[in-house]
Amino acid sequence: MKIIRKAALLLTVLCASGAFGVSTRFWTSSTFEDFGRGNFSGISLSREGALKLAPALDEIFNSDQAMIWAVGRDPGGNLYLGTGHSGKVFRLGADLKGSLFFDANEPDVFAVAVDKSGNVYVGTSPDGKIYKVDPSGKSQEFFNPQAKYIWALVFGADGNLYAGTGDRGRIYRVRPNGEGELFYDTQQSHVVSMALSPAQELIAGTEPNGLLYRISGSAKGFVLYDAPQSEIHSVMVAADGSIYASAMGSPEERRQRLPPPQAVGGGQAPVRATQTITVRADDSPFPGGPGDGGGQQDPQGPGGGSAQVIIQGTQPIITGGGPRGAEGRGARSALYRVWPDSTVETLWNSPRENIFDLLVSDRTLLFSTDDKGRIYELTPDRQVSLLTQTGQEETTRLIPFGNFVLATTSNVGKVFRLGTRPAATGSFESEVWDTGSVSGWGKIRWSADLPPGTALELLTRTGNSRRPDATWSDWATAYREAGGEQISSPPSRYIQWKAVFRAAADRSPVLREAILAYLPRNRAPEVTEIRANPRGDRGAGGTSSGVTVVGAGGGGTGTRAFSGVASPRSQPPRGLDLRWTANDPDQDELVYSLYFRGEAETEWKLLEDDLKVNSFPLENDVLPDGRYRVKVVASDAAANPSGTAKTAEMVSAPFLVDSTPPQVEALQTTRGRDSATARFRAFDAASVLIRAEYALDADPLVPLLSDDGIIDSREETFTVTVKPPDGREHLLTVRLYDAAGNVGVGKTVWSALEATGNR
Repeated sequence: MKIIRKAALLLTVLCASGAFGVSTRFWTSSTFEDFGRGNFSGISLSREGALKLAPALDEIFNSDQAMIWAVGRDPGGNLYLGTGHSGKVFRLGADLKGSLFFDANEPDVFAVAVDKSGNVYVGTSPDGKIYKVDPSGKSQEFFNPQAKYIWALVFGADGNLYAGTGDRGRIYRVRPNGEGELFYDTQQSHVVSMALSPAQELIAGTEPNGLLYRISGSAKGFVLYDAPQSEIHSVMVAADGSIYASAMGSPEERRQRLPPPQAVGGGQAPVRATQTITVRADDSPFPGGPGDGGGQQDPQGPGGGSAQVIIQGTQPIITGGGPRGAEGRGARSALYRVWPDSTVETLWNSPRENIFDLLVSDRTLLFSTDDKGRIYELTPDRQVSLLTQTGQEETTRLIPFGNFVLATTSNVGKVFRLGTRPAATGSFESEVWDTGSVSGWGKIRWSADLPPGTALELLTRTGNSRRPDATWSDWATAYREAGGEQISSPPSRYIQWKAVFRAAADRSPVLREAILAYLPRNRAPEVTEIRANPRGDRGAGGTSSGVTVVGAGGGGTGTRAFSGVASPRSQPPRGLDLRWTANDPDQDELVYSLYFRGEAETEWKLLEDDLKVNSFPLENDVLPDGRYRVKVVASDAAANPSGTAKTAEMVSAPFLVDSTPPQVEALQTTRGRDSATARFRAFDAASVLIRAEYALDADPLVPLLSDDGIIDSREETFTVTVKPPDGREHLLTVRLYDAAGNVGVGKTVWSALEATGNR
């Protein structure tokens, strides 16, 4: 046991210290979120993260239009499909055979309703009109609300047709004879969705402020809910008065609140609902709902023309999807339930998917989205599962049809039938996994349930482009050993796996987890910069050397320069500091080797090895004066197994090593009664001269220019002319600085006038 503990401790220390660089990594898919990023073809995904065959999905009709927007049903069971962008309405019979029924002048049909006699009412946009088309296909303009859009049509029990319009957000009531009137003005831009409650109240969803209204027969409006999203896209009403509503659109799309809309004729103004409840996992599945059973009413509604679905009897409590208790704040789309007591429950929300339609069926709630046309299922036990996906851009409508559910789509406008038995086959493609660099592959393993007769196999493909294209490898030969098989796809940066399911006697395989091992190839480090900096401040702008003299009276202090004597305290440090910048893409620990080469030399000589830091102090006495380059070699060998280590190197720009001060010699010294003159020559073997100063006796230093007016060469001459303060002997000191910061000193003496002469 002690040995095990020590080994575990050693492993922990090694990992924490970064002793190992590239090591085996694992890509695991096992949760709803992991699998949810993939692509589904005939596959369902449970909330627990299990993949299995979805109900069979069959394409039964292709309108050859861009999208199917609206659906209505007549008493004989025929469906009428409103499409865009050619303004066509198709009739789909009980045999699921489709044919063109009506062709409007306007490009889009957003709303369809059917009355008890089988007359079809078609709402067109833009320049919205409502057409009445009898069962034989004969049409006439029924009502023109002078609105740009007709978004929703629903019949009331009294036979009146209600039309939700845009872009002035009004609802019109149209009598059977075609005479219409303004029923309610929401003062929003659009009335997007409508449904009728069992109490014959109109439920309406609006845009752009995401308001959900309840409007009574006396044209009195009340805001049931003010959603964070900008649009209430679809609504359904249950027999107990509960309202299900889908909302979409980011909060940024909402406009500033408009004045509260007034009821036509001076009724009560709508007010804003404020109460929201939080759903918890231990809540009863049916809080406040009726206890007796019930069935689903004909989806035509009391007026026979509504495309909405009204549900009788027991209603499920549906929760799941987004975080528990979330109110949809900040979500792109959300699904809400408004209880009869006006409390609001968030059932699901998403930051990236938009909900298009809702359907309550068999104690579950189905909803469709715009993420590859997905259809989700929410169950009474508060589980959300991805039931299937149509593969189209959006699944726009969900329609009960006998024992089946029909789904309409956009781009292209098709009708699919969702069966009651699992498909015979299906496949799931994972997301594309980025390993960060070219990688070698280990084994792929998975965990699955295989009922007798069923089959499950996995495949892989790889490539070096982010999206699979023609440059990717083909799908490798199928893997069938769940315990692990060596991946045969070629090494690359990106990888994707696919699972193929086969059913037997309505039984489906269930895939719960897939694990893929890979080893990223070690990547070379990089050296990006090398600098050689003189240590300390050694330029012309440095502080003058000197000693401190304290006056006899103890008053102040001052710095005076004496005969080239420098204060040890102010002497700048000597030598160069070599520094470099390097990085490793795998975050490996780097070790450096440092080499040097003189300007006229051909081979590199080792200066220092096994450096753990990215700097090196080059002292003055290490290299003779001259111009040099250094080479930095970075290695990740300390973090990688033998044979896989990588190195990188960089050569610096030339730099100067100059530790020898300039030479200064006096050429000529003369003195007269009014002035004294001295000429000097200064020379430096390695670098140019950059600055000169002189001092008379112990006076402060005075800047000095060369005879040619600029100090910029390795050899310069200087002339100093001063007026001595008296006839006594005086010392002249000249200091020269080279580009490396070295200081050379020269001097001459002017003799007393009694012994005046030339030197």
